[in-house]
Amino acid sequence: MSNSDEFYEDQENDNLDPNIRAELRKSKERAKEVESARAELDALRRDLAFTKAGIPETGVGALLRKAYDGDTDPEAIRNAAAEYGILGNQQSTTSELDNVQAELEQHRSIAGATGTNNSGPSLDQEFLAAIQSANNESELMAVISKLGGENGVFAPGLR
Repeated sequence: MSNSDEFYEDQENDNLDPNIRAELRKSKERAKEVESARAELDALRRDLAFTKAGIPETGVGALLRKAYDGDTDPEAIRNAAAEYGILGNQQSTTSELDNVQAELEQHRSIAGATGTNNSGPSLDQEFLAAIQSANNESELMAVISKLGGENGVFAPGLR
């Protein structure tokens, strides 16, 4: 609203009761609060859509979150991320881990068929692979408890 509009509004409101003026001011303040709450809600919805789409909050994912101005449907966001090669890196990392796990299984089956344990990963490699595949703290602690003594993380008697 321009200054001239405020001047005319003030002249019109001069005839109003002070209580009515106070209520008008409060309603304007409430309208501003509602507007800011709506903006915050829209930002939270947008952030949730990016999270559902699997876009990371750091690195290039953060850049996409700032720059993207298209549809906030998670599928549309995934398509945009794939177009820019953001999600492609995560998917290739997952496929690489799957390939490593498959190769480990092949080594184990070969070792079991021949009766030797010379092929396949060493205890250290198996321990590190198990740590990398842990999804949370409890799984990590289970891996350390199971394989930690054999790999020198702690002495077996100190559990």
